[in-house]
Amino acid sequence: MTERTNGGGHDVSAVPPASTRLFDVVRNGLSVIGPDRPRLYAAVALAVVVGAIETVLLCVVAAVAIAMSGERGTVRLGPESLDFHLNLMSACRFGLLLAALLMVLSWPLARLMASLSTRAMLRLRSRMLESYLGSSLEYRETQREGLLQQLVGEYALRAENSIQQLANAAVALAMLATLMAGALVSAPTAAVGMIAALLSCWAAFALVSRWLRQDTSAPVLTNREIVGRVAQAARMGEEISAYDLSGPVCRELEGDVRKSAEAMGRLRVEARLFPNIFQYGAIGLVLVLVTLLANVRPDELGGLAPLALLLLRSLGYVRQLQRSFHTAREMAPYIAAIETELTALDMHGHPAGGRTIEDIAAIAFHRVSYAYKPGMPALRDIEFTIGLGEAIGIVGPSGSGKSTLVGLLLRLRMPGAGSVMVDGIPLEQISARSWARLVGYVPQDSRLLYGTVADNIRLFRPGFDDAQVAGAARAAGLHEEIMALPQGYETKVGPGARGLSGGQTQRLSIARALIGTPRVLVMDEPTSALDAWSEQLIAEALAALKGRTTIVLVAHRPATVAMCDRVFEVRDGRLREFSRNDRLSHALAV
Repeated sequence: MTERTNGGGHDVSAVPPASTRLFDVVRNGLSVIGPDRPRLYAAVALAVVVGAIETVLLCVVAAVAIAMSGERGTVRLGPESLDFHLNLMSACRFGLLLAALLMVLSWPLARLMASLSTRAMLRLRSRMLESYLGSSLEYRETQREGLLQQLVGEYALRAENSIQQLANAAVALAMLATLMAGALVSAPTAAVGMIAALLSCWAAFALVSRWLRQDTSAPVLTNREIVGRVAQAARMGEEISAYDLSGPVCRELEGDVRKSAEAMGRLRVEARLFPNIFQYGAIGLVLVLVTLLANVRPDELGGLAPLALLLLRSLGYVRQLQRSFHTAREMAPYIAAIETELTALDMHGHPAGGRTIEDIAAIAFHRVSYAYKPGMPALRDIEFTIGLGEAIGIVGPSGSGKSTLVGLLLRLRMPGAGSVMVDGIPLEQISARSWARLVGYVPQDSRLLYGTVADNIRLFRPGFDDAQVAGAARAAGLHEEIMALPQGYETKVGPGARGLSGGQTQRLSIARALIGTPRVLVMDEPTSALDAWSEQLIAEALAALKGRTTIVLVAHRPATVAMCDRVFEVRDGRLREFSRNDRLSHALAV
């Protein structure tokens, strides 16, 4: 596996080397296009039609110009052997018809090419979200901060740009081939020389480009580091402001930003310089060809006027090919990184389970152990049973393993040894959806989404009507305070909107857990940062649930633990139960 640091935002992994060979770049692009390859082939076919029409139009324009300069009343189209003539007005009308047809065909061609990149980005972002959110919590905790944001944001956009450039290159190549075919018909000898000149320039360009080629992985590596550090700075924004650390944080980031800018600048110089060198070199070679032709085959000079227009147009497509390939090569490391990240996430998927349960009676831990790192167990040989309707308290010092125990109970973590049994069924065999439907969870740090109060209580779970939302809020002791808000349950809250107090946010989280009428309610220190009044309201809500819902409460304060039927202490990764007589004194000591 790729080595990473845990949570610090410092990604020390290496971006997988991405081949910059033309074949590999095209192959990677086609893999991202996937099921939309028929759309790419349709775009290429349409580009051939457009190229043929454009070739005829350029020949018409050249013939009209020759006729006007020679004060002739007729326009000759095609090679001398056809002897096809039109009067000047008819030739102009024919040219206008071709131009109008090209404008009409531009619409479906543009739609086809745009659909390739947009559909690829939609598939990529959907897959990224599914892979990340479907991976295990243990694996996500080992990843740098901001990974999901970077995948869905920067990486998906880079891949979309790569697909767009691949489509542009395919269309440009098809139109270039069509123009070359038209040139061969118009003036065979001169066209062969022109094609030879273009190929010679392309070969020289390829050699120079390979010699001066920059490492396209460097900007990717630096950008990954920047994203991790920025995510870390955003998470610690309050501390940074409190200690007035904006200056040092910015200076630390500036070094990475400068490296990224310098690496990208070198790539931009290459992208700007090489096409210009190619274009001017090709024009120079063609002028040499014309000079030679004037001395050797002066009879074919008459076909050089349309050929000159075709050459200039061809150089435009060649520039587009160069630009597209350069951009696709620049994006190659991002596509390689996407595949690497998604493969790793898929390999560490959270066990889905296959068994569906309708109720929860007893939960038993049988000699359960768990370690974040080999040889350093966070929990050791945990053995206890939770009965139906019991209220269980779990206390212990910080870092003793309480939250790890909660993670095992919520099916967010899987035991390293032993088993968690639910009515005799191993917890990992129960489907994640079935378990989530029966278990409610109130984390230590409750968070709000940007949305209405009702949206925050539902939390992406369809099927709950307004009456159920209000009922959950009443059970959490929050209904009256919600009704006092400007729009009641439709009031916008969360980041960028109205804020709620700490106690209100925590009780909203309890309402969020209760809306599904869970059989088991797990609360991880829900009152640790609340005032006495908010804690009393939460205690009253829990008292109303006691006996009907199994409650597992991780807490420090004795007032909260006092309502529990049994209290366990976690210390140094081991669990022991307090006797009824001394549990409150131990809880006070904790």
